[in-house]
Amino acid sequence: MNEHPWEPTPIPAETFHRPDRHANINRAPYDRLSGVIYKRAANIKRVQYTPADPAPQAPPPWQGQGATIVRWLFSEQPGTAESLLSGARFEFLHDTSLAPGASTGQQAHPAVDEIFYVIAGHGMLHHRPNYGSPVIARPLHPGDAVLVRGGEYHSLANDGTEPLRLLVLGLRKAVPPTEAAQ
Repeated sequence: MNEHPWEPTPIPAETFHRPDRHANINRAPYDRLSGVIYKRAANIKRVQYTPADPAPQAPPPWQGQGATIVRWLFSEQPGTAESLLSGARFEFLHDTSLAPGASTGQQAHPAVDEIFYVIAGHGMLHHRPNYGSPVIARPLHPGDAVLVRGGEYHSLANDGTEPLRLLVLGLRKAVPPTEAAQ
């Protein structure tokens, strides 16, 4: 089975970052059904930098060279801002591997948004915005990115024959000043 889904040709960096372009990386469709933000690998913008971070002022061994492809997943940079992560701070980064047939329990972390990025394998994300609401199952493939909001129930399951490997980024929501004072 092919681990790498088809992806469109990379966009040259000069085109992607043109000031007049307003290249919101997230014009690609995402699924807001029940609140989860779900980006399929084929819809994530790929940008080619030649070289990435040139560093011409550095000695020759440290100068950039060759082509690099960057997959822009989520961004708050001007011109590409999604306003999904504003006010959040880094909480944790996990490299998670689920064995074939393994799954996590249905859980909700009230104050932490979680971003899942699929590195390898195939699986399912089961998601529901609150306890008692219908569970929506979404397939996970290499290169997919998912944002689950704090307080929403979710679980991961490996339905493939190889390990399902993910990077999991946790972002703590900012506490409004009125709540922090209480």
